[in-house]
Amino acid sequence: MMRKLLLFVGVLALSFGAVVAFVNWRSTIGQASRSEDTTPLKPGERTTTADGRMSFTAPAGWTARPCPPLEDPGCLQVSPKAGGEGDIVLVMAFARNPVEGTPMDLMLVDDPAVVPPDPAVQRLTLDGAKAVRLDSFKLPQRPVPSMTELPGVDDVMVYGVVPDSTDEFMITCRHGVLPAAQMRAGCDMIVESLRFPH
Repeated sequence: MMRKLLLFVGVLALSFGAVVAFVNWRSTIGQASRSEDTTPLKPGERTTTADGRMSFTAPAGWTARPCPPLEDPGCLQVSPKAGGEGDIVLVMAFARNPVEGTPMDLMLVDDPAVVPPDPAVQRLTLDGAKAVRLDSFKLPQRPVPSMTELPGVDDVMVYGVVPDSTDEFMITCRHGVLPAAQMRAGCDMIVESLRFPH
């Protein structure tokens, strides 16, 4: 049992680290030009990725823009107007790696023998899509340090498979200068309102 728990924590830490690296790569370049190409979002307005694969509702006073640096049509960066560079939510869909997959694929296995129950992991169904929500604030202190002391590191990550597709989707939420609770509330609204065209 102890071996499985250590394996699970190791996979969780590797998965989280891989995703943080991936998201940091996608979001760091081009953030400085944020105000030039953002679209203000109206309260209750549905926002759709440029490729039309996902839509959601963001809180009032938030803006959306294509994810830098590549402006991938399957990715949107959503931020509060009053936020800093680190206060962002990324909503993205991408093709699954058919050979290697991703470390997060293991998290979708709904078998306690493979993925033991953990307070940091919540299983979700979002508009018919099987997904998992990873809350970094609930991860064990080791091997991941306290997220409250690491602004710019994802607070919440949601990962799943797009319905009727092998493509995967991910929502990552992080805080910088704004309080973590404010960003998490906005993130929860985006996650709960996520829809896929059927």
